[in-house]
Amino acid sequence: MLRHPWRLAAGVVLGLIVLLGAYTAWLVLKVEHSLTAAVHDADGLKAAMTDGDTAGVTARLSSLRTDSSAAAGKTDSFVWGLAEHLPVYGDDLTGVKVASHVVADLSKGDLPQLANAVGQLKQLAPKDGKIDLGTVRRLQAPVARAAAQLADARTRLDAENPAGYVGALKTRFRALQQQVGDAADALGSADRALQVMPAMLGGDGTKSYLLILQNNAEIRATGGLPGAVSLITATDGRIAMTEQVAGSALGERSGGPVLPLTREETTLFHQQLGTYFLDANLTPDFERSSDLWKARWEEVEGGHVDGVLSIDPVTLSYLLKATGPITVPGRDVTITSANVVDQLLHQTYLDYPNPADQDAFFRDVAAAVFAKATAGAGNPEQVIAALAQGADEHRVYVHDFDAAVQKRLDGTAVAGQFVTTSSTTPVVNVALNDSTGAKMSYYLRYDTEVSSDYCTHGVQGLTGKIHIASTAPASAADLPDYITGGGTYGVPKGGQIVMMTVAGPVGGTVGNVLINGKPNDEVTLGTLEGRPTAQIYFYLSPGKTWDVSWQMKTGAGQTGATQVDVTPSIVSGNSSSTVTSSCS
Repeated sequence: MLRHPWRLAAGVVLGLIVLLGAYTAWLVLKVEHSLTAAVHDADGLKAAMTDGDTAGVTARLSSLRTDSSAAAGKTDSFVWGLAEHLPVYGDDLTGVKVASHVVADLSKGDLPQLANAVGQLKQLAPKDGKIDLGTVRRLQAPVARAAAQLADARTRLDAENPAGYVGALKTRFRALQQQVGDAADALGSADRALQVMPAMLGGDGTKSYLLILQNNAEIRATGGLPGAVSLITATDGRIAMTEQVAGSALGERSGGPVLPLTREETTLFHQQLGTYFLDANLTPDFERSSDLWKARWEEVEGGHVDGVLSIDPVTLSYLLKATGPITVPGRDVTITSANVVDQLLHQTYLDYPNPADQDAFFRDVAAAVFAKATAGAGNPEQVIAALAQGADEHRVYVHDFDAAVQKRLDGTAVAGQFVTTSSTTPVVNVALNDSTGAKMSYYLRYDTEVSSDYCTHGVQGLTGKIHIASTAPASAADLPDYITGGGTYGVPKGGQIVMMTVAGPVGGTVGNVLINGKPNDEVTLGTLEGRPTAQIYFYLSPGKTWDVSWQMKTGAGQTGATQVDVTPSIVSGNSSSTVTSSCS
């Protein structure tokens, strides 16, 4: 007879706990090994798809399916489910299980079908000036299904809160959330693009679009002055550049604005928003600018405009990196990804003092780039990636006057819409405009930062800051008058005046503006399309800097991450950002 049976029972239980702990630890290590391998497979798959490597796509997909399934299978065990109820580490194991199943489901769903269709992406590239609309239509369904699957994966991952996970797992889980979110955004954009392409490419009849090259050397709210304008026509996938006009040739309208302006628009941007084609994008609302451009073009040039497309020289640098350099016919110059920004935004004004010669050069460059792009030069995946980068940096915009097409574009980065409806996402716009009448924005540099400081009753308190500077040399006054403005508008040669308009969130406030740490009576508070604004003018002599800060509150219920849209400059990279919410 056992004298102390409880000791034996306790020993057995303790032994089982030790064995269970050891087995759980072994399972965790095996799952971690499989998940790490799956992440490596996913990175390789992304690279293979970007390079158009069909064989690499097949191999990586097979490995991803094997590794992710192994991880998911182990988290389905009875022991794993039991361990999820443990204190401290239970929620970590739940997170690992969710992540494992998300990756496994992605590897077995519609993404493989899309990845295996990577070879068809090459057929999306223009050939002899035409895009095959049949290929576009064949890709619509698989891309739509894969986009829906990624959206579901994002929802499942975002339902988990990794805040309480151990350090390494927290970092990896958030990285997975970010990667899946980025992929969902990218494929969502691809889905929308494929849905609108047949109509925009003239599948139902010829379409005509204004292609505007925004000149960042004279900054405007959406990027730059609309210096070169081309008319692009599309018929059953065939694309042609049929007319080229300098933006300045569309002149000033003597009879008042081409479209009625609101009181807010007139207060902030004056009548010139609607009287000068070159000033139609003083507003950060690309949709509004497109309306004004269309109206003025049709008035002066005639015809019918179905939409407006816009890019800038920085986007051209990304595009030329994918397509290779261009040689401008009749010109002793080669345009490359490395020199296109300087060539178009500065060197041209040194080489061609006569504005008419400058316009002719810009037309020749635009035609050469268009010819190369529509001929199908370069890797299609890299061309798409270049345009996607430009769109992400708010350098590529598209507006279509067909309501059905535009509905597909609404809410995307390329739509360039000025948000006027409240949602959980607060939106802040920081728009910069040149008021010098020159090309001195080539020397303009700025960094914008917005932070969320507190959250009270569903309202966030935000602080905005901008450091703005002129990098012009001390001898800038000696530059050609076309660059400096020649003092025509009262600005000393070599200096520049910049107008900054800050628009706070819908239903929110903007105030307490400090310039170099002090209040300034020159700050004008107002509204634009109902949103609160603060407008400031800066004079920048060569080497001059300004530091500006302001306070904002969001509208009620705007508890999500803040979207900050900032005018892009000539410096490559993204001036805009997303700010973590203090309500999380």
